[in-house]
Amino acid sequence: MKRLRAILALTMVVTMALSGCGPRKALPPTIVSGTVKPVALIAQAIAGTALQVHVLAGDDGAPLQNAQELASASAVVFQTGTSIDTWSSKMQQGSTRFVSLSASLDKGTLGSPWLSFRDATDMALIMRDTLDALYPDLKEQFDSRYAVFMDECSQADGRLKRLVWSAGTRTFLAEDTTWSGAAADFGLQILVQPGLKGLDLSGTEAASSVADWGSVGNTRVVVVNIATGGTVGVIRHENGIVACSLDALGATAESGFVPWLEGELTLLGSAIGK
Repeated sequence: MKRLRAILALTMVVTMALSGCGPRKALPPTIVSGTVKPVALIAQAIAGTALQVHVLAGDDGAPLQNAQELASASAVVFQTGTSIDTWSSKMQQGSTRFVSLSASLDKGTLGSPWLSFRDATDMALIMRDTLDALYPDLKEQFDSRYAVFMDECSQADGRLKRLVWSAGTRTFLAEDTTWSGAAADFGLQILVQPGLKGLDLSGTEAASSVADWGSVGNTRVVVVNIATGGTVGVIRHENGIVACSLDALGATAESGFVPWLEGELTLLGSAIGK
């Protein structure tokens, strides 16, 4: 009887060892986060339905009240690495990885890199490589979706270049460098004029100021970033100013990153058009 028990015990140990019932490496949570919505949209394009993708900031770029909780529940948090999400660095704790996407960009890149298809595809490459390493069983899926994302960006970029190259001016005014990456993509010049902030573009005073500021590039096109809850669009004022209101943080995005960004840049192309 004792010999039989010993044989049974040995058999159980061998069976458990062969079936992998010993200590296992903990799997990363199937949740990833982007600090701002455009970054989360790019991550979603690569991850598809295989992972949950959260965004840590609201439409104004400020962190949500539960941002720390969302970050802690994530396997990785993708940061822009720009001034818009410096607050996220304070949330680094536990096993969550924080990946700065600015590492993929040329030194000296200005503005908001997610507004440039060129920079967005570079950021997507880092995301894909990060997810491939974290979830090797899903590598083929991530690689396939990345290829689709690259193709969609390339096609959108081509359509926009045809639109912009036929424009009446290649220069526009803006209060900051937010759209400088997009301008560089299409060979446009952005004249940064902080005095535009809060200026009533429909008024007589604005007409005089904009004419003066835009004289270098012979332009009266002004790009304005919408406030939370604002509406995008192009308004051609009677005073000659063309106001182009754009969404830099994806508040109006509904169907994905590429359609959203192409829509914004199409408005810009319309504003500078003939």
